[in-house]
Amino acid sequence: MNERADTNNEATEDKGAGQKKGNKVLFLGILIGIIVLNAFMAFLLFQFTRPENPEALAAKAHADSLRMEEKRATLMGAIAEAEIEVIVNISGTQGERFLKAAIIFEYDDRKYPRLSEELNRRAPRYRDLLLNHLSKLTLFEVTEPQAREKIRKDLLRLVNNTLPEGVGEVRDVLFTQYIIQ
Repeated sequence: MNERADTNNEATEDKGAGQKKGNKVLFLGILIGIIVLNAFMAFLLFQFTRPENPEALAAKAHADSLRMEEKRATLMGAIAEAEIEVIVNISGTQGERFLKAAIIFEYDDRKYPRLSEELNRRAPRYRDLLLNHLSKLTLFEVTEPQAREKIRKDLLRLVNNTLPEGVGEVRDVLFTQYIIQ
């Protein structure tokens, strides 16, 4: 009987050791699972909270501005009746070179119904504004690749600054002539 008790004790001890090993394996498995889950959550948190690359933001902003420009370009607004035409000597050429330019104003007639009237009434002021602005430009400034676009933006800003508040704003300045001689 002693032998049997010893065998029973050994079996119980082996079972206890097996359970302890099983508990250790289960504990290690759970611990590794928690570590992997935490690492995955940290990765996701990092991905969603990190600041975007400045170059990517700039590219996105550029794409958005191009998309808005295309949309604006396809929408044609009303055109002011008065076409403003000027001929100016190009600065720094001692009168040997001149620029002939003519512009008209585009605006949203649904949004600003009184703007056409105001633009036509102020046409002499805008002719003077165009003369002053263009006569200050050098030959390089009127012939560079983006010259018309730069002049257009400058004139748009100047014209909109002269309009009374509440009357409206010009959407675009369109060149109907731009001749350099």
